[in-house]
Parts: sequence; structure tokens; C-alpha cells
Amino acid sequence: MEQLSGVMIIIIIGGGVLTCVMLFIFAKRQIMRFTLRSRRGPHVAVGTDAKKGLRREIERRLDCIQKIAQEPKLLWTDTDKYIVQPEQESNLPPYYYRMKAVDDVKLLESEIARADGSSRHAHESLRAFLLTTLSVTLNGTGQRIIHQFCDTYEHARHDPNEFGKDEYEAYHHLLLKLMEA
Repeated sequence: MEQLSGVMIIIIIGGGVLTCVMLFIFAKRQIMRFTLRSRRGPHVAVGTDAKKGLRREIERRLDCIQKIAQEPKLLWTDTDKYIVQPEQESNLPPYYYRMKAVDDVKLLESEIARADGSSRHAHESLRAFLLTTLSVTLNGTGQRIIHQFCDTYEHARHDPNEFGKDEYEAYHHLLLKLMEA
């Protein structure tokens, strides 16, 4: 009876150790499953199953997207493209003058490109571009006009305060002075 109880004790200890090993393996598997799921998140990166060369090309092209910048033309000279025609000057919305001011900078840039051959990239500051290109033709008072023009342009483009017809006329007057230079 004593040998039988010793064998039973060994079997019970072996079963307990086996159960602990199985629980440890199961817990480790579940922990790894949850950590991998949380690290990856709900989305899978583009090209994860692709070959290494293709995945690098995809990542290179996606990284280039940040460098793309464009300043589109906001108002068209062809009035057939508008749903509502901007025919009445007194009834125009205030954002119309903002868009017109942003488009007028393109006129100045094209005039400078025609005279100088230099053009401004969309990431480049307008103030720095005008100061470098027009510094030769303008004297000290001309730089003040450039700063006023750029301040008015930034007001038209970014400032939440109203930019109406009066502000646009002042802006257009400064634009014409710069185009003369």
C-alpha cells in the first residue's frame, strides 16, 4: 500500500507539472497574440506581403507625397464654369475677394518670371521670394511696399477677419506698384 501511494504521488505531481507547463504555454501564446495585434493596430501597412524591393518602392513613393505642393487657380476667367455667375459686383460674397487676391499673386509671379526667369516654389515664402527678386529694382522704400503687400496677402489668405472690397482695392494698388517695379 505504501508503494502504491508513492506511485500515486509521483503520478499526481507529474500531472500537476504537466498541467502547469500546458497553462504556461497557453498563457504565453495568448499574450503574444494580443501584443502582436495591438502593435499592428487595426490597419495593415501597404505592401506588407510584397517582396522587399517592391515594399521599398511603395514606401519611397508614399514618402514623396509629403513634398507635393500646388497652389491652384481659384477663380476662372471663363464664366461658363461657374454654377452661379459672379455678375454683380455689389452682391459678391467676401471670400470672392480673398480668392481673387490669392490668384493675383500668380500674376505677379508670372510677371517676375517673364522679366527675371526666376519662379517661386509652393513651399517657398512669398516675402522671401519678393525680397530676393525685387531687391535690386526697388530701393529702401520699395521694401516697405513688399512688406505691406505680403502682410495684406497673408491677411487675405489666412486671417479670419473680413477681407472685403476695400481691403482688396488696397491690396490691388500695392500689387500694381510691385508690377511696375
